[in-house]
Amino acid sequence: MAKFDLQSAAFHRNPYPTLARLLAEGPVVEWKLPLIGKIHWATSFEAASDFLKGAERFAADGRNAGKGNALGIRWIPGPLRVLTKNMLLMDEPDHRRLRKLVDAPFRKGWIDAYRPTIAGIADRLLDEIEVRGEHDIVSGFARALPLEVICEMLGLQGDRREFMEWMTGFSGRMNAWTLIRIIPTIGRLTAYLRKEIDRARVDQQPCLLTEIVNAEADGERMTDDEMMAMLILLFVAGHETTTHLLSTGIHALLTHRDQLDLFKADGSRAPQAVEEILRYCSPVQATKPRMARHDMEFHGTRLKRGDKVMAMLASANVDPAAFDDPLRFDILRDGKNRHVGFGGGLHLCLGMHLARAEAQIALERLFTRWPGVRIAVPDAELKWQARLGMHGLASLPLVWS
Repeated sequence: MAKFDLQSAAFHRNPYPTLARLLAEGPVVEWKLPLIGKIHWATSFEAASDFLKGAERFAADGRNAGKGNALGIRWIPGPLRVLTKNMLLMDEPDHRRLRKLVDAPFRKGWIDAYRPTIAGIADRLLDEIEVRGEHDIVSGFARALPLEVICEMLGLQGDRREFMEWMTGFSGRMNAWTLIRIIPTIGRLTAYLRKEIDRARVDQQPCLLTEIVNAEADGERMTDDEMMAMLILLFVAGHETTTHLLSTGIHALLTHRDQLDLFKADGSRAPQAVEEILRYCSPVQATKPRMARHDMEFHGTRLKRGDKVMAMLASANVDPAAFDDPLRFDILRDGKNRHVGFGGGLHLCLGMHLARAEAQIALERLFTRWPGVRIAVPDAELKWQARLGMHGLASLPLVWS
């Protein structure tokens, strides 16, 4: 069984040699993960794409692959069980039912109409950074923007600074201690969200939370636990992934000045730039584990029922079999950028249009305001998140004018 360093700061600073080794090992690589145990990585673009589209072969819910619970692990702490009600851990028909209930507010047309609000939040955050004289763009902007946007969309009340503190607990390295440490946070977050759900039922103010509470499709509605899991998913998954998309995107542009010049010269290139950031940086490096529904051969590897498989999106996105010169950061990349940064198939990211809009607007606003901005410290001194499956900076100090 090969060994790979996929969590250290050194790997996140320069993941490409390790990703090349993963690809060289073959389209499916066996490895061992803390808490999860033996895992098979789908490393190539072809294998990852087949895995993502293979809902009939791979179950998100472990109970559909012979396991005792949705996660396929021996024990789930009580406060974490509500999280197993989210769409990422559901197969058909439950996944389709929940997705249908919440899909409308995340479609491209609805998100495009929300762009002026996102732009206003971005400008306000940059104003506040200037007033404070703050130079870390992660804490004041990349982390704050997606959180402010989702709070605004949901119509949440109360002190939003609490959310920043709560969400910080979900970042960083994930291990048994981290899971134990965040249990009280989940308890506080759950209690708050239950109150907000109850308030939305009564107030009926126009916002995403009211739409979720009232959502009905084919005569069905979400249970309270499903609503809770959906909201936590929006906060945790949507917030952190977009934070890393912004931090790695800003870093990539500032360390590839020719591409930054192209970006600043024509604002219409923002969509292309964000797609290339999603491919080259892979803020989400890997999917959640899914389990083989039955014994099979998958890209030359024998799998038994219940075996756990993950797609290594980061290696798939730099597979030379799928991309010309894949280690070149090119915001004008020819042809359709067929990256798997948002996953694919049944579990294609619900919030992809929102993440794209936030990134396009954030980058345009930042580099328009501070065209001469640069990184304040040598690249070797930057602090990266040491977390498996995610790729982002813990801090990114900038010198702006």
